[in-house]
Amino acid sequence: MNLLVSFHSEILKTKRTASYYLTLVAAAFIPFILLLNICISGVSQDLGKDPLNSIFGAGFQMTGFAIFPMFVILIGTLLPQIEYKNNTWKQVLASPQTKLNVFIAKFLNIHLLILVFLVANHLFTFLVAVVAHFVAPALHVLDQPLDGYSLFIRGLNVYVTLLAVSSIQFWMGLRFKNFIVPVGIGLACWFAGSLLVLEAHSPYGKYFPYSFHVFSNFREYKSQVPTILWTSLGYAVLFLKVGFIDFRRRRISA
Repeated sequence: MNLLVSFHSEILKTKRTASYYLTLVAAAFIPFILLLNICISGVSQDLGKDPLNSIFGAGFQMTGFAIFPMFVILIGTLLPQIEYKNNTWKQVLASPQTKLNVFIAKFLNIHLLILVFLVANHLFTFLVAVVAHFVAPALHVLDQPLDGYSLFIRGLNVYVTLLAVSSIQFWMGLRFKNFIVPVGIGLACWFAGSLLVLEAHSPYGKYFPYSFHVFSNFREYKSQVPTILWTSLGYAVLFLKVGFIDFRRRRISA
């Protein structure tokens, strides 16, 4: 059984869970807050001469700092738990597919949902811009040019900075039968990592994977983003390798 078949199998198993609903709800959270604010308070004049890009920028900054990291922690931990929940590990490992294919397919499935999150979040934010256009026609929101390149680069940076976290959570999701432990560790580390950079201004924040999301969402850390991206990629490779070695050697009883 090749990797493509294994990946397709993981997608089918995911469709039987609430993962896609969780993805869409999480992606819509900040756009919904922005929409409520527009409907109740109107469109802020602080959006200035570039309201369309300001809406996308403000929305994605809040998403990238809080909602997206928490989503990656949750989805990266919960999806590997499917086999524990259904007691199907023996069935999966007895099937004609290698452990490497199982491992990679599960990791790719997580990142498929992460990409769905990013695309859905931008679509929901665009709907907010449409509402803002009709609520405040004087701003001509939809008549403004959208900086698609900056939007893409910002999304790519946020995605890459969280590769390390997704790899760590994926390993813990496979390692622990109880999802509460890895989720709790992940959320605690995210909170600590945010404080480490924003409050303590620690120089060690750039080495702590759960701090990386801060660097890609605040302009004052823009100069450090390239270093953070490479560090995140390095951590991702390291923890995927360690995770696979652990997964290959361990005998899973259920």
